[in-house]
Amino acid sequence: MASIGIEWVNEYNGNASDLSNNDDNARRFYNTLHGVKQFDYGNNSAWDRDFEQSGKGSPSSGTDTTYIDNVDIAFFSGHGWRDYLLFGRNDLDNGKARHTEMELGDKDLEWIVFDGCQALEYNGVFPRWGWGLFKGLHYILGFATICYDKKNRGEKFAKRLNDSWTVREAWIKACIETEPAATKWAYLRANEGSISTYNDHWHGKGSVSIDPDNPTLLAYANGSC
Repeated sequence: MASIGIEWVNEYNGNASDLSNNDDNARRFYNTLHGVKQFDYGNNSAWDRDFEQSGKGSPSSGTDTTYIDNVDIAFFSGHGWRDYLLFGRNDLDNGKARHTEMELGDKDLEWIVFDGCQALEYNGVFPRWGWGLFKGLHYILGFATICYDKKNRGEKFAKRLNDSWTVREAWIKACIETEPAATKWAYLRANEGSISTYNDHWHGKGSVSIDPDNPTLLAYANGSC
C-alpha cells in the first residue's frame, strides 16, 4: 500500500505566533487516508531538514530521503511563506525549509501539501517552487493567499481521496469547505512530454501518472474558496 507522512507545528517557540489546530488537521488526514502510516512528527519533533535535500543549501543537513521523500504523500500543517515552510526549532538546521533546499520525488514522493500561508502565491511561483524542486514530484498543493488555522481540512481532503476524487479536485473542495471566499487555493504540478499528472488519484483509487522525473511543463492554478 501507498505510504503517508505528516509534520505539523503549533508551538513556534518565538519563531512565529503559536497556532492551535495543526495537530488535529494533519492527524485527521493521517488517520483517514487509506494507506501505510509512516511517520507523524509534531512541534519540536518536526524539523525543516526532513524536507531538504542532503548537501543542498546552508546548513546542508537535509534528510528528505529518510522522511518526506520516503513516502507517497506528505502533509505539512503550520506557518508558511512565499519562500519556505516554518518550524519551531532552529538548532537542528535553521527552522526554515526553503525552496532552494528541496528536491522532491527523486526517491518516492508524488504529492505534498503545504497547508500554510502563501507558499503558492502566483508571483514568482515557477522559479521558487518549480524547476529546481520537481524531480519526480507530481503536485504541490497549498494556498496562494493567507489561510486559516483549521482542524478538519486534512480529513476532508483524505475522505475525497478515498472516494476516488482526483488529487486536485479533492484539495480544491477541502479548501472551499474550510476557508472564506477571500482565500485562494492553489496547486503546482509537473508534466513530462506525454506524461500528464492532471488526473492523478490516490494510489488504488484511480489512475496515477508515472513520475515526471525531468519535467517539460509546470502547470499552476488557483481560485477563490
